Amino acid sequence: MMLVASKFLKIVVTLGILLALYFSLPIFYHRIAETNYRFSLRRFSSAKEHGVPSQKRLKDKLKLFYNTLDSKYQPPPDWTSVSVRQSYYFPRINIIFTGIPKTGCSHWKELFFQAEGAIQGGLDYLPDVHKDSLSDPYRLPLFSKSWNGAYDQKIKTATSVVVFRNPWVRAVSAYRQKLSGELTQGNPTPNHQFEILQSERNMNISSDKVLLYLAASMAVTPTFEEYVRYLVGKPRDLNPLLKDIHFKPQHTFLEVDEVRYDYIIPMEFVEPMSKDFFKKVGINLSLPGSYDKESDPRLQKSVLKAKELFSSLDEQLVEKVYEIYKLDFLLIGYSNFSDPNFPFPNYL
Repeated sequence: MMLVASKFLKIVVTLGILLALYFSLPIFYHRIAETNYRFSLRRFSSAKEHGVPSQKRLKDKLKLFYNTLDSKYQPPPDWTSVSVRQSYYFPRINIIFTGIPKTGCSHWKELFFQAEGAIQGGLDYLPDVHKDSLSDPYRLPLFSKSWNGAYDQKIKTATSVVVFRNPWVRAVSAYRQKLSGELTQGNPTPNHQFEILQSERNMNISSDKVLLYLAASMAVTPTFEEYVRYLVGKPRDLNPLLKDIHFKPQHTFLEVDEVRYDYIIPMEFVEPMSKDFFKKVGINLSLPGSYDKESDPRLQKSVLKAKELFSSLDEQLVEKVYEIYKLDFLLIGYSNFSDPNFPFPNYL
């Protein structure tokens, strides 16, 4: 009896050690990656500390992007004619916001809804911020057709703002929220998970229903490489992922022939720049959310993860992803993940 109990105790202890290792390895890996990256940064003389970019520098860079597209824009801006559903007008605070998914737009919308008085306090469930009943009354393509001239003059004095994000980091963020098995603030997309698994693993028809169930239950999810191969493996105009707003290139949310922005905020500088923006427009609130508080964006967890995942891919595969998001890199001159100053714009 004592022998059996002793063996059972050894099994329990062994399992406990294995479980502890399993849950501590990701933390351990991140610390190693962060330490190595810090050493790496010190080896590059160009890797100096970066100050917050001025709006002039950001707008000058964005002008080059507009020139690349041969934009025919002529001032003044006509926000009442925009067609992209991700642009919102909040008349009480007189702010126009173009919310590009995976740039923190849910938290920005939540804050603007609070400042506008549309909601009281923060939402218990963040995805509720995108409910049609809450969002549609403020979507510019809908709102401008229903206000019967009431805001035609006021909107001309509105302050417009947009947030951009390094395309490599944004692509990984979309994968982690919508396709991976990680628990995040948003919801996964089972139909995309299923499409990728079916395509990349050549699943036969008899297993489809089981596979869809497993994907929906998060028991089976695409790997990062499977996601990338699927992303680059289909014609862009037929690719279901590129029709999803979370994976669509950022520049497709801009109405470049109609408007320009008063404030451009790179997500890499969101904490200091949002505070400055709110102070200037008279909003006495702080941006909600769980943004990485690491003061150096080069060491933020999302950046290290993007660097890790894209570095693990074949170079030709990475080039194909770059071709899809090439114009997004031009927006404000974003750097490659191999750059020592990644994810900063490379001109700062």
